[in-house]
Amino acid sequence: MAQPRAAGGTRLQSVERALRILTEVARHPQGLTAKRLARFLDVPLATTYHLLRTLAHEGWLEHAEGHYRVGPGALAFGRALPGPDDDGSEQGVCTV
Repeated sequence: MAQPRAAGGTRLQSVERALRILTEVARHPQGLTAKRLARFLDVPLATTYHLLRTLAHEGWLEHAEGHYRVGPGALAFGRALPGPDDDGSEQGVCTV
């Protein structure tokens, strides 16, 4: 599926696809199959499997009984988002 080019730079198709997978899986708590995600992305099933395996290996997704669900990495990321009571402090921010 062709996407309009972003102003100001190059985009990585694999990152866009991975983010679309995470977004779609998050919308389906019961999980989704690789085949359904491949249709959603409009990409070959083999490409979808590569993305899913990588996301699962990194903890962003979990795979069980043929379905992919949100994993602990995605949940931890969501918990790290500032809430309405956030005072703006940078407590817990990783510095390199």
